[in-house]
Amino acid sequence: MTYIFEEWKEVLEKFQKCVDQGVEEMHQQKEEVQQIKDDIFSRLDSGNIIRDDRRIVLSAPEIIIGDVDKSGTLTGEMGTVIVRGHHVALEGAGESGSVVTRAPLIEQKAVNPGIDGHENVVGTTSQIVSQACSIMLHSSNATDAFSQVPADPGNGGISIHADSQLNIEAAVSAEQRKKQIENTLKVLDKHSGDLKSSMTAQKSAVDKFISEMVKLVEKEEKLNETENYETFVNLSDIDALHDEMDELMPALLTSIQGFINTVSELAEVNRSKKALKAEKDNIKTGDDFKKNTTGAAMNIKAENISIATADGDGNLHTNSEAGISVSTPRMAVSMHDGEGALVKDGYFNVSAHDININTANPKTKEWPVEGKVHIWSKDISLEAIDYKMNDKGVFMEKELTKDGKITLGAKTIEVSTANPKDVERDEKGKLTKGEYTGDGELTLKSKSISVEGLDYEVKDGKQKAKALTKDSKVTIRAEKQTIIAADGEGKATGSIAINAKAVSVKSMDVDKEKLTDSGLASGSTMTLVSEKMFVGQKTKSEKSKKLQLVSEELGAFGDKTLEIQQGDGKALVQLSGGNASMGGSKSQIYGDTTITGKADIKGDVKAPKGTFDNLEAKTSFKSSNISDGFAIPGAPASGKLSAKLKTEDAPKE
Repeated sequence: MTYIFEEWKEVLEKFQKCVDQGVEEMHQQKEEVQQIKDDIFSRLDSGNIIRDDRRIVLSAPEIIIGDVDKSGTLTGEMGTVIVRGHHVALEGAGESGSVVTRAPLIEQKAVNPGIDGHENVVGTTSQIVSQACSIMLHSSNATDAFSQVPADPGNGGISIHADSQLNIEAAVSAEQRKKQIENTLKVLDKHSGDLKSSMTAQKSAVDKFISEMVKLVEKEEKLNETENYETFVNLSDIDALHDEMDELMPALLTSIQGFINTVSELAEVNRSKKALKAEKDNIKTGDDFKKNTTGAAMNIKAENISIATADGDGNLHTNSEAGISVSTPRMAVSMHDGEGALVKDGYFNVSAHDININTANPKTKEWPVEGKVHIWSKDISLEAIDYKMNDKGVFMEKELTKDGKITLGAKTIEVSTANPKDVERDEKGKLTKGEYTGDGELTLKSKSISVEGLDYEVKDGKQKAKALTKDSKVTIRAEKQTIIAADGEGKATGSIAINAKAVSVKSMDVDKEKLTDSGLASGSTMTLVSEKMFVGQKTKSEKSKKLQLVSEELGAFGDKTLEIQQGDGKALVQLSGGNASMGGSKSQIYGDTTITGKADIKGDVKAPKGTFDNLEAKTSFKSSNISDGFAIPGAPASGKLSAKLKTEDAPKE
């Protein structure tokens, strides 16, 4: 009879050796050990088994399974109910049928627990399927009792609620996953060491109990072999041996059961360690992980999607912690139909007190701007206008927003209506082919327009002009340029002012690259005309120090009067009423002078020599050498020439 215990020992030792052999080998050895477990429970007085090779049916209007009394009340605090099978079904039949699960902790894992429940093997069929007309998931911060009833979403609806935090994630991790595996492996290594120590101690106890049991069985066999087998003494000895065996058997079977469970648990720990190490070795980190797709995806589809930062009562929260944040390298919002065309009347609306769009790169304390913002549309409007709604519910432009402002700040700003034709760009956006043809119109409508090249400084919280930006420049280049200050009826009004340290108005050809002067434009003309024109003087105290007119032909034309003055009429040349007049404190004419026509000299004439074809003295003729007649006083000199025109200040802009 000793062979059965020896066989148990061999099976257990073989079972122990398979802790590192994998799932298939472990399953085979568990089937071998199952016979020992059957023998154990068949020899134990405790426990009961009801078995039928076909079916066992428990039938009653009410069935309670557990460590309960006749009233169905639990009698202990450590009661355990395990339902184990290859297929387990809980069915609540009928229209009012239900399945209710209640416990402080409810855990579901789609894993293979093995025939003894000590395994957690993940397979290709690991999945949890929940199907219903309505599904409600409700997480609450309640204590002692739930105060809220989950909201019923109705047929075809799913309701998910959380009082504090709701995480929906479809993501594959690398560094975090690797760290979690390493932490889990540390725990498993410690647990494995504890299990090995426990297994060794349990194996020693099993071997000791088996040795003692073998000795008792051998004693019994020797007594059975004696000639006095039927004597009373021998029978008493055999009964005593049986009592010892009966006393030893529970301890033996308990130690064997504990040893089997420890080996099974150690095998599962070793299997998990092996699987986790393999998973860890396959994890790609760094750029190998970051720059390659993981395949994780989340799809949200609905006819209408609404997102709000509101509480359970529907109150919108506007505190600083409330908000929606999206972090992604690429984001696309499209209003396309199933064929890829724009949805008719589709729109994208963003409405907020402050809107910020930036391509700044916050790598360090400095935030350099990179990338670009591209707006591509048929009609683009930038407005700072207040609107109102009329009685018919139509939005109307009310007025310009008070202190409204649109600012464009960049090193280079280009506004173009040039028409591109077959223009191509490379992957970096550089032009490689095509041409641009001037087309379209650019209209600026404003009460005040400023184009500045100024450096500013901040004082008292405001920008104040500091100086002209070095080498700043404004260039307007077009075939025709017109600046008009005229009202809707075409009547000139307002003013145009050009003010600079150096002002040039030219009609000249320019170098095509440097845009510097290269020569007068052939056939060029320049017209300056006004009802009143002021050149060289703005006010009496603001006048040019030098005015120079140079030309191959220079004409000055005045229909009524043309007058050149020095000072306040000290000397002047006047053309008026067909008469030419010149006056001053002293008038001098140099060079040969010819006077064609009658000359009327109202004052004295003094000349070193005079040649006259005919000399007539009406009143007297007097000479230091010749005297004829008598001399009388000459006529006094005529009055001073009066200026007709007076200087006046130029009108203010």
